[in-house]
Amino acid sequence: MMSRRGLTRGLGFLVLFALPLLTALSQPRIEMAYQPESTVSPEIATLTAIYATVTAQAQGQFLPTPTPFNPEATPEPPTPTPSLTPTPVISPDARILLDVRADLELLADQQLGIAQRPEGWSGSTDFTNPQLGLLVRLDLELLYGGLVDAANRPSGWFGAVGSTPLAIARDTRHDLELMADLFFGPATRPDGWRSADPLFRCNRSTQTLIALLQRGGLFVLEVPANDPNFCYNAEVAATRFVETRILASALDAGLFNPSLTVLSEYQIDGEVAVAFLDPSAQIKVGVIPRGTPIQVIARSYAQFSNMTLVSGPDFQVYVEYQNTTLTDEQFRGLPNLTTVSPAPTCLADWCEGS
Repeated sequence: MMSRRGLTRGLGFLVLFALPLLTALSQPRIEMAYQPESTVSPEIATLTAIYATVTAQAQGQFLPTPTPFNPEATPEPPTPTPSLTPTPVISPDARILLDVRADLELLADQQLGIAQRPEGWSGSTDFTNPQLGLLVRLDLELLYGGLVDAANRPSGWFGAVGSTPLAIARDTRHDLELMADLFFGPATRPDGWRSADPLFRCNRSTQTLIALLQRGGLFVLEVPANDPNFCYNAEVAATRFVETRILASALDAGLFNPSLTVLSEYQIDGEVAVAFLDPSAQIKVGVIPRGTPIQVIARSYAQFSNMTLVSGPDFQVYVEYQNTTLTDEQFRGLPNLTTVSPAPTCLADWCEGS
């Protein structure tokens, strides 16, 4: 039998080994929760792959090059194709007026200062405005009245006279040059002065006669532009040409012989140029033969109307301008029928019932 001392020693060793086990068993059990495989973003995966590639290459290994992350991009909307803006057409009279405007502003700058203008000054440069000629003319009169004398004008001053847009522009240039003579002298102009055809400095009769002859292709003015007596010599050259080349040969045949219509700038250019006695195209009087010379008088300003009043030696009728050699620009520049006194008639061979 085991002695009391041995039993006591055995129990002591048992307690010594069992105590840690009991202590461990007495602790609460901690279970590891299931950790799902973490989701790695494409950006991190790409960076990780690049890092692995660089590390492998540094160790002499070679791995396939990773495909860079390329998220699906939102397609940009197509760039709209810009539409072509048609270049505005500037009529001959508007070109003259724009040059007059520039010189008028230059004269005002020098005499009044850049920031000063007469009361009522428009300063308009809108060449699409049908009232541009009136506005430029008004500013010219205001400036002259403010700088010189509102009641008196120099000798030869044309003033505001109703006529075609081209003639109104021409007259405005003529009077501006007269005004500039008072401040700069006849032969001097400031830097930047646009000036114009020297013919615009001449009287109306000389300008009209020379313009008529030149448009007919019969006459070429050969007077130098810098001639101090330009207008006088131009007038002599034109009148001498008319006296010796036109009037002398027309005396026997009659002054208004149809052969003189060669001076006309325009002619009938349509195969079926129907002539009417009214602008509303209600009274048809015949078809004008193609190639017939015509003088263009005015046009209808009614909406969508193409009617133009034309004349010849033995007719004055209305015809659509597309049947003439008039351009669109020339048609738009014609005066309104209300500014003339039409006398429609038709006595030519092609007139119905003639």
